[in-house]
Amino acid sequence: MTRSLLQLRLHLGALVMLLALTGCSERATLFNGLSEQEANEVYSHLLDAGIPAEKARTKEGLTITVPENLSATALGITQAKGLPRDKKSSIGQVFKKENMISSPLEERARYLYALSQELEDTLMRIDGVLSAKVHIVLPERANPGEALSPSSAAVFVKYAEKAQFPAYIPKVREMVFKSIPGITGDAQSNVTVTAIPSEPKIDECVPLVWYGPMALSAADKGYFLAIVYIILLMWMLTIALTWLQAKGIDQWPAVLKSLRSRFIK
Repeated sequence: MTRSLLQLRLHLGALVMLLALTGCSERATLFNGLSEQEANEVYSHLLDAGIPAEKARTKEGLTITVPENLSATALGITQAKGLPRDKKSSIGQVFKKENMISSPLEERARYLYALSQELEDTLMRIDGVLSAKVHIVLPERANPGEALSPSSAAVFVKYAEKAQFPAYIPKVREMVFKSIPGITGDAQSNVTVTAIPSEPKIDECVPLVWYGPMALSAADKGYFLAIVYIILLMWMLTIALTWLQAKGIDQWPAVLKSLRSRFIK
């Protein structure tokens, strides 16, 4: 009988651990292979929005996970914030030659791409900018003997809804104008800036219920309380079995009769 009680207690403990692991395993991977800066930015924005996100390091980089039932909400938040941001290549990376000889077309394409990337990286440093794209047209002679077509640039910026980016458009236009060689005339006519505010997909933060150091969504409240009550019930049952075991098998009928008379009248 003693061995059977020990096995029962072990089975109860295994059941409690299984329930706890089941509750902790329902998480979805939102992003994988992020850098430290990208992961920190995504992680902080999700926490500010009330999403209980977790950050872990893997071989591919940093991973952001969220509760599976909040994955769609978390993805909407990151998309509204333009996260994770597009990775930019530096001039040194773009002009890295893999062949001994490059054609003029390759050199021109690399130069245009590198210049636009540098300008985009500068624009991304402005507060409130979520994404930026710069398209550059350098002077080009369509046919021999014809005059060169003037340089021009088109800038697209997506900014946060409450950001003050529109006030900086004249300065942005002037900066791009002075950064591109071959532009003549004035910045107003040769540099076009299109700024569009981001539409918020979520108006309110996800409500969380705090249980000590743990923060749970309202949808997980019932599941969490059920696990807690089951653990408490298992713990009380284990104590009861241990107490009965200490009393001895021959005293069980008297103990059970005493409990029955106390609680059942």
